[in-house]
Amino acid sequence: MNGAKDLFGRALWDYVRGQGRDMITWTSLTPPEILRTAYLFRTYDQMPGHERMALQLARGRILDIGAGSGSHALWLQEQGADVYAVDASRLACRTMERRGVRRRLWADVFRYKPGKRFDTLLMLMNGAGMAGRRSEGARLFELWMRLLAPGGQVLVHTSDIAYVYAAYDLAFPPETYYGDVRFYLKYGRQCTVFDWVYWAPGDLLADARAFGFHGQTLYRDEWGDSLLRFSR
Repeated sequence: MNGAKDLFGRALWDYVRGQGRDMITWTSLTPPEILRTAYLFRTYDQMPGHERMALQLARGRILDIGAGSGSHALWLQEQGADVYAVDASRLACRTMERRGVRRRLWADVFRYKPGKRFDTLLMLMNGAGMAGRRSEGARLFELWMRLLAPGGQVLVHTSDIAYVYAAYDLAFPPETYYGDVRFYLKYGRQCTVFDWVYWAPGDLLADARAFGFHGQTLYRDEWGDSLLRFSR
C-alpha cells in the first residue's frame, strides 16, 4: 500500500511524529464516526479482553498480520517472544521501526513466502476481514495453510455485525453475505475505500472447517466481539 491510498499508514506515521490527526471512517451500512488515532497506539492495559487473551496465548514463532502501529508486536517483543510484524503499508512499517519493533516486514501477506513457517498467526482488529468478501475466503484459508507450521494455531478476532442491521432497521441483503461491507476511510482531505468482511463467528468456523481447520471460540463479549482459535 502506498501513495494516496495509504491513508491509514499516513495517520500512524504522522501520529508517531507528534503531528497526528484523527481519521473518519464509515461503511456501506453505518454513518461516519471518528477513529481516534491514539487508540491504535494503546498499551496492553488499554487493550480489550480478547486482544489481551490472544497475546497471552501466542507462542513459538509468531506472525502479527496487519500489524499497523505495532502495538501487539511490541508488547510480545517486550515479553521476549519471537515475533514478526507484517503490514502492507510502508508508513506503518516506518512507524513500527520508530517505536522499536525489531522484526518488521513490509509486504502484502497474501504474496509473502517465509523461509520458515510460524507457530502462531495473529489476526486481531477483525484481521480476517482482509479477505474482502466471504466469497473470497479461500485465499485467507490458503494463506493460513501456507504460513502455519505443523501443530500451529491461528488466533482471530471477528465481530458479528447483525446488531448493525437491527440498530438501523436494515434487512439482510438477499444475494450477498451480510458481513460484506464497503469501508471508507478519510484522513485530511483524502479518502480511500475498500472491501471488508465481518464474519459471524459461526460462519468463520464453518468456512474454515471446509479447508481442514478445527476451530473453537475462546472469548465472546456482549458486543459480538469474539476470539477464535484454529488449528489443523
